[in-house]
Amino acid sequence: MKKLSLFSLAILSSFAISCSSDDSPTTSGDILGKWYFKEYKVQGQTIPYDDHEECGRDYIQFNADGSGANVDVWNCELDIAPFTYTKSGNNLSITSDGVTDIVPITELSATTLKVKTISDFDDDGDDETVVIVLTKN
Repeated sequence: MKKLSLFSLAILSSFAISCSSDDSPTTSGDILGKWYFKEYKVQGQTIPYDDHEECGRDYIQFNADGSGANVDVWNCELDIAPFTYTKSGNNLSITSDGVTDIVPITELSATTLKVKTISDFDDDGDDETVVIVLTKN
């Protein structure tokens, strides 16, 4: 399985899907801090994020000043891809390398962040809706 991240999926997504419901999870939590990749939800399946190394885990960092970083632990070294972001309602606007994408937040609590993107997750030529689940420890 290819390695995916919030940052790369946000850049690849060409449009955003949002949903609303009276029963939907909260999205009013605080986004600041480190969010570790946990799993993907694709076509009714839950796929664990299994690109962890003994020396560290991949994460997304959101800072109070609107900056952030997608951090990939690769051979026990940090590969840091900086970005800027704004959060407006249930949407994240992420800008990196001059490209801005809007990513809808489907859940944001003290310990869980879920975002929805569209990408060709399985490399079959067709786009899938992908929910990326991250956790804060």
